[in-house]
Amino acid sequence: MTDDPSTSKLAEGIGAAQDPRTLPWAPNGNGPRSEAEAVELARRRGIVIPEDIAFHFRDDAVPQGAYAVYNHFTSIRRYRWSDFYAKERINVKVRRSVLESDEAIVAVIAHEMYELNALRELFEHRETIPGIEIIDMVKPGVPRNLHDRAWDAADEHVRAMRCEETC
Repeated sequence: MTDDPSTSKLAEGIGAAQDPRTLPWAPNGNGPRSEAEAVELARRRGIVIPEDIAFHFRDDAVPQGAYAVYNHFTSIRRYRWSDFYAKERINVKVRRSVLESDEAIVAVIAHEMYELNALRELFEHRETIPGIEIIDMVKPGVPRNLHDRAWDAADEHVRAMRCEETC
């Protein structure tokens, strides 16, 4: 079987954020945050970011229409948790425009961490997981899958931020 989707029925997917419900996110009055400030802000908001996760804000590594990406999956492969690592870290690439809004920072990082933390927990109980199963968990448009629940959690963080200012 070939990896070319035009010549096969290979399913592919990426772990990527795409469907927030709290848009539009308010821009920062003082301009964009630095990458370090963004990660620190997310941690202060209660988002669990293990030390083996690294965020990189680069547009060239994020697919069109997505805010972030952490992996690419194919249906014909089985994955181990170690497959998520590049050297000693799991690299999450985030669109640079996210740095322009604290709400966007919190939403996107919360979303990605919800997915990654849930996948990590699954791998604690399973040595491998078929790619098609992971794809079904993280693809947009599937009600109540991991991706959808990750946006619910991210939106909850943003609503809490908004409530602190207006409630």
